[in-house]
Amino acid sequence: MKVTDLFENRPDETELVLSGISDGASRPTPVVLNEEHTLKLYSGSTLLHSFVCSPCDLGELCAGWLLSEGYGADSVEISGDGHTAVAEGVSVFPAEPEKLLPCVISTSTHEMLELFNRASDKYSRSHGIHECVIKGDGWHILRTDIGRHNAIDKAVGAATLAGYDLRGAVLFSSGRINVQTVQKAVRCGIGCLMSKAVITHDALMLAQKLGLKVFFSVKENGYITK
Repeated sequence: MKVTDLFENRPDETELVLSGISDGASRPTPVVLNEEHTLKLYSGSTLLHSFVCSPCDLGELCAGWLLSEGYGADSVEISGDGHTAVAEGVSVFPAEPEKLLPCVISTSTHEMLELFNRASDKYSRSHGIHECVIKGDGWHILRTDIGRHNAIDKAVGAATLAGYDLRGAVLFSSGRINVQTVQKAVRCGIGCLMSKAVITHDALMLAQKLGLKVFFSVKENGYITK
């Protein structure tokens, strides 16, 4: 897929000094707040999706969303103001997720948590973003966004545009795993989904049906799986 991004990334966070109250006293308090950006993705005159996202990596976001939602596309162009994207050669109907072939997962929860924690300085500054790490054979990619699905799509898009093979890769997310998260991973051929957060019952049942391995509530001292 060819991506033309005419939008120049804006800072995705702003530092301010606001009034904080502690123990009944008011004092200047430095805070880091995340920026919001809106983007509409079209196929011709048809609106495919509206994003509320961080104002960066918009080409990767669109490319990843198209892949993880099952749409084939030839190209995407992001407008100069970053509020409109147009995809060409989009398939009429999105592909349904198909059961994954069995694969060996060579990366442990501990290794993925280390990668995640090593790059989580942005979260520690604002506590207002989600992170996603995807690790394959000899490579890994991290992306962040105010939306957990956006962070996944940006990481998927970045990996795809870099020419990496997602089949059998491991995806680690900071956000809750729901049905949509499972569907996104399976459509991309990702073999294992991990999260620091929890999973919904429906997502767990779907993951088992589609052959996707899941590990959730991943911490330094363990995790939950089925």
